Amino acid sequence: MNIFLKIGLYSLLLIASLKAHSNEKYKHVVLKNITINYHFKDLKSLAKESEISQLVAKSFNSYTKMFRGLPRDTSGNTYSDISLHIKHGKYLGGEADPKFISITWNDEKQFGFATWQTILLHELFHLWNAESFRYQSGKEHWFNEGFTEYYTYKTAVQLGLISANDALTIAAKTIGFYSASKGLGTISMRDAGVSNDTKFNNYFLVYHGGWVVAFILDSDIRQRTNGEKSLDDLMRWMYSNYRRNKVLYNLEDLNKGLKRITNFNYIDFLESYVNGKATIPISDYFPLSDAFWAFEFKKTHRKEYSTLYKTLGINLDN
Repeated sequence: MNIFLKIGLYSLLLIASLKAHSNEKYKHVVLKNITINYHFKDLKSLAKESEISQLVAKSFNSYTKMFRGLPRDTSGNTYSDISLHIKHGKYLGGEADPKFISITWNDEKQFGFATWQTILLHELFHLWNAESFRYQSGKEHWFNEGFTEYYTYKTAVQLGLISANDALTIAAKTIGFYSASKGLGTISMRDAGVSNDTKFNNYFLVYHGGWVVAFILDSDIRQRTNGEKSLDDLMRWMYSNYRRNKVLYNLEDLNKGLKRITNFNYIDFLESYVNGKATIPISDYFPLSDAFWAFEFKKTHRKEYSTLYKTLGINLDN
């Protein structure tokens, strides 16, 4: 190639690289309960900084209160500073590691209800569930991902990002995705999550199947304990007893925590619907359609379904 042509091409590549780099911005933001080290990959993302910071601060505070402790790193030390990489892209997505979150955002909705805000809430929750306490293998992704999704949308309701009506609609859609998921009845939730390939080939069984399990357990715990306990107690128990630098959890450990909280053995339920291939008979556990009908049209009947509403983060006093 002609030497002058080579120099010209190199110059064009260098200019393109400098232009791309000029759109990337770093920012250090100190908030009341968290410090954020931003890496914005584009100017669209930079323009979102204030909105993102407000959401991070609110959700980080909410999660810290629920777990009664800050997230922990791989050495077991707590922290309140994170690196947050943000970029605008075609598809919503996220990743979390101790002290680090990466988000790809846009203003569209995924699956008809997921937004960049819920993606961010999901990844922030992983700082506890996945990073502070961690699974022995991918077989527990039904818990790692499904329970994180469950708390994502409950928190979104509590923070006012999602209305009560939308919370019920999302619950119905989630149950629908589980009920129509690929692999339902032929592979267990645990086996579906064993590797990254199986996890995404069975996305709705792992994520939304796990969400359904969380919903059922939360409702059942509340009823068995007359409202004194909830799924929050299991999450706190896991945070307190399974530091990832000391011990990793499996299905038996989760049942151990449930027994400690409720004095009830959930192993038959877990063996059938999580470790086994049986399909959860959802209507046996909660009447979602009746609760939705009461919420919309029979407000005097709402108290009949107060436990179900609470599991979704809906406060009837508001």
